[in-house]
Amino acid sequence: SDARLADARRGTRDAMADVESGKTNVVRVSDDEVARAGRRTGWALVALSALMAAFCLSLMAVFAKEMADVAGDHCAEYGVSFSGDGSTCQYVKENWCAAINTAGGSVSVGCSSGATFADPETYTQNTCPQGCSGACDGSATDTNAAVASWKSQIKRLQQCYANSPKSRQCLPTVDTDGSLANYRGFKAAHPSLGLGGSTAFIARDAFLDACDAQLVYANRRQTGGYGVLAMMCLALLVWIIRCALTLRKPNYSKRPRETEMKPLTTFSEKKSFNNRYHPDSVWIWYSFVTAMFGFAVQLYSFYTPTTTDIRIPIAQGVWITLEIVTRAVLTLLDKFTLVEASAIFFDIGFSTVGFTALLEPFFEPKITDTLPEVDESITDYALAIRVVSFIYPLCASSLKVRDLYVDNFWPAPATAKAMTEKKRSLKRTIIKLVLLGLQLGAAMSVYGIMGNKELCHQFRTCARGSCTPNVPVGAPLDAELFGGGSGGDNMKYAARMISDDGTMIWRWGINSNTQMKMTKSGGKLYADLKFAIPNGATENGVSIPGSGTTYTVSGLTAPTSACGTRYEVQCQEVNPRHSFSYMTGKYEWVKYNTSAYKFVARHDYEQTTGSPSCFGASTQWWKDNGMFVGGPEAVVGGTAQNPDLGFVFEEQKCWYTAGGTTTFTKYCLVAPAYLGVFKPFGRASVVGSWTWSNSGSSMPTTWGTSALDFRLVMNENQIIAAGGSSSGGSGGCPTSFSASAPCPCPPAGVTCTAPGAGACTQNNGCPSFYTAPTGK
Repeated sequence: SDARLADARRGTRDAMADVESGKTNVVRVSDDEVARAGRRTGWALVALSALMAAFCLSLMAVFAKEMADVAGDHCAEYGVSFSGDGSTCQYVKENWCAAINTAGGSVSVGCSSGATFADPETYTQNTCPQGCSGACDGSATDTNAAVASWKSQIKRLQQCYANSPKSRQCLPTVDTDGSLANYRGFKAAHPSLGLGGSTAFIARDAFLDACDAQLVYANRRQTGGYGVLAMMCLALLVWIIRCALTLRKPNYSKRPRETEMKPLTTFSEKKSFNNRYHPDSVWIWYSFVTAMFGFAVQLYSFYTPTTTDIRIPIAQGVWITLEIVTRAVLTLLDKFTLVEASAIFFDIGFSTVGFTALLEPFFEPKITDTLPEVDESITDYALAIRVVSFIYPLCASSLKVRDLYVDNFWPAPATAKAMTEKKRSLKRTIIKLVLLGLQLGAAMSVYGIMGNKELCHQFRTCARGSCTPNVPVGAPLDAELFGGGSGGDNMKYAARMISDDGTMIWRWGINSNTQMKMTKSGGKLYADLKFAIPNGATENGVSIPGSGTTYTVSGLTAPTSACGTRYEVQCQEVNPRHSFSYMTGKYEWVKYNTSAYKFVARHDYEQTTGSPSCFGASTQWWKDNGMFVGGPEAVVGGTAQNPDLGFVFEEQKCWYTAGGTTTFTKYCLVAPAYLGVFKPFGRASVVGSWTWSNSGSSMPTTWGTSALDFRLVMNENQIIAAGGSSSGGSGGCPTSFSASAPCPCPPAGVTCTAPGAGACTQNNGCPSFYTAPTGK
């Protein structure tokens, strides 16, 4: 552009340009010649300003459209009716009022059966409302706490209903195909419910948590969404003004062109792009500092990702690197005009990336296989940084257009002098080399993050990265985690299925001595888990609620060999769908549950080679024999061609009974609900032909899995003796004893006073942690 300007100024074939053109003939030109020469560049700057204004307007339109995309009305399907007529009680009847009377086999359906669905604001009794005992929290310590829990839940439901017009969509109340398996509640079978075997209501807590998350998004839109729109409106106004300013014809009578190089006296003159070649200029430093500020804003927002699409932070990281490298090289080569022009181009890219990353924190995605949840890492401060990283480059590029406009119509005398002398200052060259090194180093830091398997997952530039699982429940390694001597503890495992028409329950259950220990080998964590041949009677019967009748399923053979397997312990994904690579999008960020574990069957018990026989085609522990322990369809992940087999377990606190004493223990692993009901895990349905003791009809051939009850409740006393910690936490001595039970072990390394005589039996194999008081 400078070359065209000088060529037009002369009217001959001799040209004047800055050092970027390489031409050095210098002539004096008139104001009209300068104005004519800069006309084409001027119109280009006008067009660029207009395009940027249109760009801002389009972003505003998209954001405003998303802001307007809300339900707009109350979600009637989970509205609360206190009239008792059941008119709006479809969701409430199972999740808030339903309770199965085990004695009579009947089911209470709350409002529709005349139950009093009381208003929690006016309800003062200390018992649950009539017919709604199922709504009370069974884990509460007393009746008052149970009623308080019920009131709290009903109030949350009321708030959810009240805020539903501001939500993006109404929450589903049922899961019909297992896609929302992670959120399913307890599944009841009864003719009056009219629910098929594959259908279940969303759990109360999951539903309310999703409601709370929707409220967080709605409040964020209320308080911050309009602020973002206002800032985009400000950016639009900036570009409209810039477009109007660049349309102006240069007024040389008001602002004359300088033809003689003079000393720069003000900081404004020294930092001006127009004076970049002047000996007194600090533009190169000023430009570097402002560029590094913009880089810091982008880098900080890069460190606080707000999206689950890894392409967005990848694009931001690549764009940061490209801008830094481009700027550094062009500065070294004295291509200063191109530095400014390229910066506008990169600012447009940063604004695009920033806007895309800003959508997810404000607008919860449409519900497919996950309910709305709030990313706790996105604080108000992090969100503000994300907004700044979007708006700042959008506005900053306007200043660069101004610099190019001024340089186009008011070229500085120092530029012509620099072109004539073609001298390069050693000092300025050293400065540019130092800046080049600093900028290249900053660029490499971004690639250092993106190339590290752990950091890339943390900053969401790779889908999975590397994940090293914790030792489940902090159990000691190479120690038997169950008691009962060499045979292990006797544990109960069960599965519950519901007929396709929703009227019958098929329950399977076994009692089996169980052993387990954790070990590390070859840098991997393994769990050796063995289920002994079932002892006692195997439960395998079909009941019809409401009739009090149970039929025995015949023709099923109990296993004649143990199911002992060595499992590789891996990290388990939060979203069950992400367990399967073929069901996970290429660019989806996968979040791991730090308290859940995938047990992938590798070998037989305590073996290091060979396939796990319990999960083979000839296993006796799979659905063909009415079992749900291990088989060729017990999938937990992998690919469609090479699936991983095994179990999924989550850490939970469970009731643990030893020697007649029942306590709450943290040493418990429980199979999550989705393992049984999400179809890809291979346990969601049972299809086949069986016979039963009901001679009047044939046994249904299709059953949907309602629940798997697989709990690995470990022996806490034995674990403490092996060096583990107490569930009560470090430093706490046992306070509850039973005269007929072994004394519970204190936390490792803690000295406790022994209980009084007769308080409990011997120390149950605990290390010598007790100090006996005098006379005891």
